[in-house]
Amino acid sequence: MENKITLAARKEHTNPIKRAFSAVSRRCRTIATFVTTMLTMSLMTTVSAFAAPAGGTGGTNGGTVDGEAAFNSVIGFFATWIGRIGLVVAFVGGVMFALAIKNDDAEAKTRGLMTLASGFVVFALTLSLNLFGITA
Repeated sequence: MENKITLAARKEHTNPIKRAFSAVSRRCRTIATFVTTMLTMSLMTTVSAFAAPAGGTGGTNGGTVDGEAAFNSVIGFFATWIGRIGLVVAFVGGVMFALAIKNDDAEAKTRGLMTLASGFVVFALTLSLNLFGITA
């Protein structure tokens, strides 16, 4: 006995419940896409917030903090610690290079020198904040 069911005949025998769930699923995906788009667009909008000075009368010096000075102090703090971490990385690279010389391992020598150089580059970048217009 041969199978003579064609593609058109298969489409006629589809389950109506399956078609209903497919339509509901399509509708849910559309709604989810719409809600996600709306949330994303609302998060991308800017919000302006205005705060009154600490004096309460709107004076120019009434408890306000200079934003650039605060930014520079925070950047100076982070630059100090990042520079110290760079020196630690350079120290580790120097130790790696020394151990590679002892073992006569060419690949380890390369890794040690690269680590040493990267540590010094990080340290040098933290010392050159004036190049970026930041005074620590």
